[in-house]
Amino acid sequence: MGRIRKIKNAENLIKEYPWLISEPRTNYFKNDNLLEIEIGSGKGIFLITKALNNPHINYIGIERDSTIVLKALKKINQLANKPTNLLIINDNADNLEKWFTKNSINVIYLNFSDPWPKKRHEKNRLTYHTFLKIYYDLLKKHGIIELKTDKLDFYNYSLNSFDNFPKFKKNNSTLNLYENVILLKNNVQTEYEQKFTKQNIKIKKAKFERI
Repeated sequence: MGRIRKIKNAENLIKEYPWLISEPRTNYFKNDNLLEIEIGSGKGIFLITKALNNPHINYIGIERDSTIVLKALKKINQLANKPTNLLIINDNADNLEKWFTKNSINVIYLNFSDPWPKKRHEKNRLTYHTFLKIYYDLLKKHGIIELKTDKLDFYNYSLNSFDNFPKFKKNNSTLNLYENVILLKNNVQTEYEQKFTKQNIKIKKAKFERI
């Protein structure tokens, strides 16, 4: 998508919006609906669409870049029908356990995560085994992780990482999402996905279940 120009004072500007979670709580919504989160939620198009289409499910996005968080919050604010089931956290994935309690999440979305292709950066990949341990602790029993990427190397690395973590099982996977009827069902595109499909780049997807 190109380099994002930093917005001056974004870390303070985001605090003006009611959809930003400012501090950890045991319950972010005034209901007991299922909770789904997206790690690396970007400008929010995926979660906004999910939230509007599924008002009975709660959604939280985690995004480390305050400039991008600000863009997502502005996008929500511009909606005529503003979702009440969507919130954003400005933080790194390393700190997930600070924000969520064990066995509290139903679905985790990893959409077009940074592949960190260099070996020395392997620990930063969101499918590195230390992250899988965190996901396992936070997910409810039979909770789901959905991964989408355009990067074949990262996709293969992720499959191998899950294979070596026996507390998850693979439900389904494909090298071409748009040829897999099952995984394409109810698919919501991200901004990257919209871009890549226009370029005829195949989208890889896999689903894993906590056992």
